[in-house]
Amino acid sequence: MNWLKNWIFGENMPAKQAMRQSKEDPQARYLRDTLAFAKQQHQGLRHKQNEHERWEQHYGSLHVKELTKLTGTEFEDYLAELFKSHGYQVEITPITGDYGADLILLKDKQRIAVQAKRWVGSVGVGAVQEALSGMAYYRCDRAWVVTTGNYTTNAVELAKQSNVSLLGHNELGKLILQMQNQTLNRHG
Repeated sequence: MNWLKNWIFGENMPAKQAMRQSKEDPQARYLRDTLAFAKQQHQGLRHKQNEHERWEQHYGSLHVKELTKLTGTEFEDYLAELFKSHGYQVEITPITGDYGADLILLKDKQRIAVQAKRWVGSVGVGAVQEALSGMAYYRCDRAWVVTTGNYTTNAVELAKQSNVSLLGHNELGKLILQMQNQTLNRHG
């Protein structure tokens, strides 16, 4: 008999509350449900904003040279938030078996495979090849390599021939500065 009562009134709903809701005006029920949905959305957005603010406090004021102190995974997470601040949707690929792309960026109907290299010296041809592999595997339109360092001559040549964009420490520094200026404008 309890199964019938639960089926009719809901498992956690007292009988009087179920009866009241069944007699409730449909417009009032719609408004109540809409308000509950809006509250849920607000809580979700607030949570995301709090996460972003914690990220900004921890990483937001970092400069390119300081990024070399991060682990590879921390650097990828940093780049994900950096690109989000520039209007990209970001997918983080698996830590192992990523097929050459650490991040997938989405913006203006373009999919971009990103190979991230937290590097002190020069990044070689292998990173460009990894980015090309990630672009093919994830069916992206473009490929980028992003590093805290710079690139070898061979890496630059292969990137030109294969249309891979290379972002070195100078370009990365500009993106960071733009993000920091956006943050200051929002909060200042």
